[in-house]
Amino acid sequence: MDTPSDFNFLNQSVAEKHNPYQEGEYLVIKTYPREKYLRCVHRSFDYHTARNKRDLENLAHDYSSFGLRIFHQGKLYQVIDNGKPGKISKQQDWKIHPDYRDAHYDQNAEGEIIVCDCSYPYFSALVSYSSLRDDPIVESQPVTCLVDDNGRETDNCPNCGSQLVDDDVEEDYEDEDCVPVACEGCSNYHGQVYNGSLLVCAIHPHGSDSESCPDFTK
Repeated sequence: MDTPSDFNFLNQSVAEKHNPYQEGEYLVIKTYPREKYLRCVHRSFDYHTARNKRDLENLAHDYSSFGLRIFHQGKLYQVIDNGKPGKISKQQDWKIHPDYRDAHYDQNAEGEIIVCDCSYPYFSALVSYSSLRDDPIVESQPVTCLVDDNGRETDNCPNCGSQLVDDDVEEDYEDEDCVPVACEGCSNYHGQVYNGSLLVCAIHPHGSDSESCPDFTK
């Protein structure tokens, strides 16, 4: 038995949202601000109609941008002047795995879906591990969250290659030759490099001036 919701699909704009994109179809999509899912505001097989729709959307919105793409060989491509596919688009119709989508909206979950500058979604999860001094460390680790590629740890965006991990902490000075004599065995010792400079500890950022430290703590 048909319901009022079923009759909504008689409206072309409603039905199009549920139909898969077809080869050669022009899409007017929102390119900024970036969202977790592709927002398509217009679909057409006519290049000039789609181009005019893109121009109207950009005139009507002050804080959003819209671009014209063509669906070609299962991917979105930018469109050149004659309506043919140009280079591949950074924005694609990403399919996020349901488990990560649910975790994103779960307030008790320690992680969320983040969108790269190119529109690629990834899941920023909190991971715990121990340092060489057995100190607990908790930090964010990006993992892929698409239906066909999920749970894989990555430091760079699989789509555009940009770095996803903050690289301020460059290395851990655990080598005994690098630890100042006054700091050996001190629980205050930090010994990590930030922007090329070693942070010895919070009390003496550049280390003690002598071979003994007045703030040495076991």
